[in-house]
Amino acid sequence: MTTISASIKQNIQALYSDFLGAKHLRPRLGQKQMIAEVARILSRISDGSSAPIGFIEAGTGTGKTLAYLIGALPYTMEREMPLVISTATVSLQTQLIAKDIPDLIDSTGLMLSFALAKGRRRYLCPIRLEAVLETLTDSRSIYPDELTLVLDSDDRDIVSDLAKAWAKGQWAGDMDQVPQVISESVKTAITTDHRRCQGRSCRHFKVCPYFKERDSWLDADLLVINHDLLMSDLKLGGGVILPPLERMILIVDEAHQLSRVASDQFTAHCRIAQSLGAIKTIERVVSALQGILPTDHRLSNDLVRLSEPLEGLGHILANWGKSCLIKLTDLPDSAFVFHNGGSRYRLTLSESFPVSSEGFEPVTTTLSRIEKVRDWLKSLVSQGDHELIPETDAELLSEQMSIALGRLETIPELITAFSNDAKHNGDARWLRVGQDVRHATPDDPTDLEFWVSPMEPAGALSDALWGRIGACVLTSATLAHHGEFDVPARTLGLPVNSGLIVDGAFHYQSQGRLVIPKLSGDPRDDQLHAERIARYLETRLEAGTGILVLFTSWRLCFQVEELLSEATRKVTLVQGQQPMARLLQEHEKRRSQGLISIIFGLQSMAEGIDLPGDLANEVVITRLPFQPPDDPREATLAEYLKNQGRDPFKELSLPSATIRLRQAVGRLIRSETDTGQVTMLDRRLVSTRWGQSLLSDLPAFEFIEE
Repeated sequence: MTTISASIKQNIQALYSDFLGAKHLRPRLGQKQMIAEVARILSRISDGSSAPIGFIEAGTGTGKTLAYLIGALPYTMEREMPLVISTATVSLQTQLIAKDIPDLIDSTGLMLSFALAKGRRRYLCPIRLEAVLETLTDSRSIYPDELTLVLDSDDRDIVSDLAKAWAKGQWAGDMDQVPQVISESVKTAITTDHRRCQGRSCRHFKVCPYFKERDSWLDADLLVINHDLLMSDLKLGGGVILPPLERMILIVDEAHQLSRVASDQFTAHCRIAQSLGAIKTIERVVSALQGILPTDHRLSNDLVRLSEPLEGLGHILANWGKSCLIKLTDLPDSAFVFHNGGSRYRLTLSESFPVSSEGFEPVTTTLSRIEKVRDWLKSLVSQGDHELIPETDAELLSEQMSIALGRLETIPELITAFSNDAKHNGDARWLRVGQDVRHATPDDPTDLEFWVSPMEPAGALSDALWGRIGACVLTSATLAHHGEFDVPARTLGLPVNSGLIVDGAFHYQSQGRLVIPKLSGDPRDDQLHAERIARYLETRLEAGTGILVLFTSWRLCFQVEELLSEATRKVTLVQGQQPMARLLQEHEKRRSQGLISIIFGLQSMAEGIDLPGDLANEVVITRLPFQPPDDPREATLAEYLKNQGRDPFKELSLPSATIRLRQAVGRLIRSETDTGQVTMLDRRLVSTRWGQSLLSDLPAFEFIEE
């Protein structure tokens, strides 16, 4: 067994002692335990075995951020391995960069460089800004192939103001520090992604906000990122955006979110209409190039050879969509989940469409030819040789080709996954018709959307991350189920099924209570349950408190809002009706004045917000947070487990609901001085055997059953 070296141990002890002394704090038992466990895991970095990876569940109030920083940084400094901290929420990233890391440096004198790494969409793209500014004067469409972006007069004024602020150095181009409130349309218009980005070929490369920031990442001892950026880097091969995985010490904070983010990133998707639009865009680019390039140019022959395959590709996609739609229209309505005016259908593990993948070989060949033209355009931009094509035209054509190819590149994978000769590996597969399938016609398949996604990201992560990472610690306040880590280990593809559980610093028995009122009826009946929730909330107006009400669906949330009295509606803030920052500011303003304030939110608010003190005297949980039954990934996994003779409810639904419930309950007590009440309006928590299982994993509040 590898032991912690004397030098590492000494450095850890010195850091912790210096920090506590500077802050006039006393050591916390849980924090000391976590520091020691992080150090123990990382001590195996060079022992010749597989990469050291471990789980740590740290209860609220442990001070886990300081614990993993102090436990890991001595290894970073001694072994010259960058420490990368990945989080799920912007709030934790902000806290790390603005408070926790500077506090540690100031308190200990630690010589440490650090940076916040974000994706391209979080920065201004100078090329995009330039393109938008041009449209303001000549009315050209920013995206000639589609009309998805429409800027009104206010948005156009905002773009002009942002351009001036950036030119004068008053704004560095960070979209999280934009000097004024901007719409999503503006943000989309002036940012880019890795497909459209010209990288070092771009004539604005030296002033690009994204690449200027990226320079600081390369030399940083400590890098703060989010799970999305981590997964994006893995999809590109790893070590492309971030430091090399093999030399990285990775801390995954809010690790209970990693599986969801990874599954989203490894999901392939296409919409027939967008794919056909992408083909037309490529046809226009090819036509433009044929009009510019001399016939003896080395690319001319490739362009000629593309014309017919492009037309054929459009026919292939349209016919594929028609074949799929024919099967859908033959299915009963009960086979579909209807929502938002459309219908969604999940293929079972044994289902397929009556189409063979053998007829689609031309798709891959055509995409390869398109990629060749795209790469030539990119090289033209990078070389700066614009005798044939003006610089701006080359950039525009290259960008359009990149966007279009990005919308087509998933098609071979999707066709294979949905065909009748596919060798299914347990992926979840589903599709959506943009209208009620009962009114869809086989002649118009353009509204069809296809998805294929791993049920769980275990396989993808095993190869892309765990087999290459230098070392990793996964932590969260909610990871274990009944004291075991087998669920996150299975989901993430880790052999690790044990870890450390550190109790939080709060005294839940004296600080809070869990109240379960006596309610009749089935909480799954939306209309009746909405009436019960509304009646309960009306009784809480006299309490003069800050209340967070958590819902499992928008439907139930809006039903309750409609049933509230006018007086209650006036003091209620609903998630999504205004930007989150503005909603929280309004809530804080009301509470600072001693006024009642109620927040209605969904699961995202059960994890991502911090409402200490009087901001949340009560947390109302309207219904146990089971995953909706229409989630295709979870439904496919449940089917898989059932086929193996296993219990999907016990192995899947219950553990995931436990994690979500613990997160929701955790919104109440955020400091050692907080007090309040969690109200559970779903009596299944006490009336069912599995409810008792959920209850046993919750903090030890004073329990009151009315």
